Amino acid sequence: MRTTSESSTQGNSGRHVDTAEERYRRLVDLSPDPMCVHSDGRVVYVNPAGVRGFGADSAEQLVGRPIIDFVHPDSIGSMLERILALSDEGDSSPASEAVLRRLDGSPLEVEVVSVLTTWNGEPAYQVIFRDLTAQKAAEAALRYQAALVNHVSDAIIATTADGIVTSWNSAAAAVYRRPVERALGLPLVEAVDGDVDLADIVAGGGVVHARHRAADGSPVNVRLSVAAMDDGYVVLCSDYTAQRRAEVHFESVVRSLHDGVIVLDRHGKPQSINPAARHILRLGTAGLVADYTSGALTFPVFNYRGVKIGDNELGSVKLMFANAPLENMVVGVERADGTHAWLSVNCCLLDPADTENSALLVSFADITAEHNAKAHLAYQAHHDPLTGLPNRAQIEARLARAEKPGAPHLSAVLFVDLDDLKAINDDLGHHAGDGALRETARRLRNSVRDGDFVGRLSGDEFVVLLYGCLDRAALEGLTARMHGEFAEPIYVSGRLRRVSVSIGVTELSAADERDVEDILRDADAAMYQAKILRRGTSFA
Repeated sequence: MRTTSESSTQGNSGRHVDTAEERYRRLVDLSPDPMCVHSDGRVVYVNPAGVRGFGADSAEQLVGRPIIDFVHPDSIGSMLERILALSDEGDSSPASEAVLRRLDGSPLEVEVVSVLTTWNGEPAYQVIFRDLTAQKAAEAALRYQAALVNHVSDAIIATTADGIVTSWNSAAAAVYRRPVERALGLPLVEAVDGDVDLADIVAGGGVVHARHRAADGSPVNVRLSVAAMDDGYVVLCSDYTAQRRAEVHFESVVRSLHDGVIVLDRHGKPQSINPAARHILRLGTAGLVADYTSGALTFPVFNYRGVKIGDNELGSVKLMFANAPLENMVVGVERADGTHAWLSVNCCLLDPADTENSALLVSFADITAEHNAKAHLAYQAHHDPLTGLPNRAQIEARLARAEKPGAPHLSAVLFVDLDDLKAINDDLGHHAGDGALRETARRLRNSVRDGDFVGRLSGDEFVVLLYGCLDRAALEGLTARMHGEFAEPIYVSGRLRRVSVSIGVTELSAADERDVEDILRDADAAMYQAKILRRGTSFA
């Protein structure tokens, strides 16, 4: 990517004609492929797709930083080897895999190509990368699925839309006495030596019983299950004689799963429960298991806000039956021992063809640790760690929300500054200053009404949002109550210390056209006036 200027030209009509440079730059900016340019070891350009790829909000968060900040240590050597092999402008490296690092430090597996270019007349490297995260996950899933397909006892066959065999697992080879190399490419009707109309089977519910013949001529009685895929069909053939073996295998798998698995009847009564479910729900004794399976024990269930949503074990059983299949429904439960857990729940009908009588298969994973960690991070992102008050981001979000139609009426914004914090820090140390800030936060919360908002902007500055219809007299009464909270000295570092606050007030009306920045600036200016004039409170 060059940045040397090329003069734009004017046509006869006076229209601006884009230069090749401008057209190329616009193409790069609009490219869906993440790209960046680094020169002299530092990032000088990132296109919008690259900003998203690195998990940033804007290019400014990335530009100017060392390129190795965004390369995993294990990939730095190969990166240097790749770019040092480029000698002439326009040379490009072969596509190769590497691990980059997003802005938050998390790894990003990519396929990367480096191109030698110039930037402001200096050698630079343009890097184009493709996120391989989903591909890697898909490859791992496919390898796992392939391993399962090749080790199950049932024949699993994939075909094209026209019924040509494209996949034939080892069980199919055993059932039909036909090795893989003699089955691939054959019409399914020849491979199984029987009439099979895949489209009709799917239209009729997807399951039929059929009589086929193996390659040696012996009869094969099978239960045929067919599912349509985007480009063909998947056929599952179960030999009757292997049916019980498959059931035993399934039961063993369910028992060994780390996820809880429960089968519920139409009334929500458990018909079976695996060991993992017993562990997750803390059914540690035979008595508790018996109470649960008899329906005598239920688990209160809560939504992600902590509001109770049903009296049954996993919420409204009727709702779950009606909406099955459900995937990744997150609920909270109070377990048998009284502790709380968060579960990721999936459920489906055991017999979708008989929706009126089918039991419900419910599986769930314990995600308590992940849920609590996420909630803690969300809390930290929106709260000041010293005082526990909402932080600047929350303050600005509240102010922005107040401008929207239907929002609660915001009557006034107060800018509150703790007086003489520096003197406390100088006399008693910063630990004492922190204590004074915490006590200021506590007293401000005590002085406002339910529904009002107190946040810490920064340092010794706090913001109070007062809601409802308040006239000047009511506002003066509220600010007087705030000052009254500081009439008593505070106890910091073993000493009593008298503190005070200066308050700037800016009133808002329905017709107020100021934005968040203007409102805070006006309240701040009023606070400084109060501090300079030693009035305690000043109105903008």
